[in-house]
Amino acid sequence: MKRLFCILFLVSIIIISAFSAASAEVERNPLLDVAFSAIEQDNIFQRRYNEITGAEVKSLFELGIPYFFGRQTDYTGTRLTNKDDLISKYPNYAVRKSLETTKFYRAEQFYIYGFDCSGFTRWIYVQCGYPMHVGLNDMCTKHSEREHHVFNGGTEWTSEAKKMPPYNELKDYLQVGDLLNTKQGARHIMMYIGTLSDYGFTAEEVPDLADYLDYPLVIHCGPSPFYGERFEKLIQENPELYGRCKTTNGGVEVSILGVPADKAPYHTHVQITDYDYFLIDNGNYMLTLRQIEGSTSFCWYRM
Repeated sequence: MKRLFCILFLVSIIIISAFSAASAEVERNPLLDVAFSAIEQDNIFQRRYNEITGAEVKSLFELGIPYFFGRQTDYTGTRLTNKDDLISKYPNYAVRKSLETTKFYRAEQFYIYGFDCSGFTRWIYVQCGYPMHVGLNDMCTKHSEREHHVFNGGTEWTSEAKKMPPYNELKDYLQVGDLLNTKQGARHIMMYIGTLSDYGFTAEEVPDLADYLDYPLVIHCGPSPFYGERFEKLIQENPELYGRCKTTNGGVEVSILGVPADKAPYHTHVQITDYDYFLIDNGNYMLTLRQIEGSTSFCWYRM
């Protein structure tokens, strides 16, 4: 009887594993290889990607690549084809001075070096041997670029709009690597990486997200609720390396699109930004919400 129970138990484990593998649809992709190398070590999406596809992507930096906005020329032109400026002191972070004052950064102050949003997506494509994408304003509004639009919209669009379907249907139209460019005050760009279902998540595992398993996931570099504290600790523990630096307010992360803010069980306010999020991976990862609604213009752009 005991032996039979063990056999049945093993069979059930095999069936569950096979079902999980079958339900996960993410495939190995060089764009994802590069993108997931910029996120923090043992990130749940990096881990699932490696498990499902057999990839062995490792993080460039244990804490991930932080957000650094200062219109640095390092992230324009041909210099994007190498990582020397970003990882010049690897495994430590490089330090740079901000060239201008913004909502979160001050000119002439030092910060730990990282990407801004378009620097990140351009870097992904260049590392895979593709050309850089155009600037964010041209991408969304320049007529010659509209042939690359999968969908577009927003209050600034009065004609030639390519209406976007409901969020749970976007997976049937989008491809991994498609870029979402939104304008909500400032422009921000993100890259589509699939859905929770693609990474093997189930309603049983993430019950709060059961209705959103087919909603789009994006990876992007921008303001984030957990990077500031993470890098403030790094600065405090390494004053000889980063003592002159101010902490970042963001970095590379994965977010989910389209979930209403009131459906998120957790909310926080960091600096001047409100964040809504879910906790997944046994509470170890904050899956933040990003919204297209409210954008004065947006486009899904395919290179």
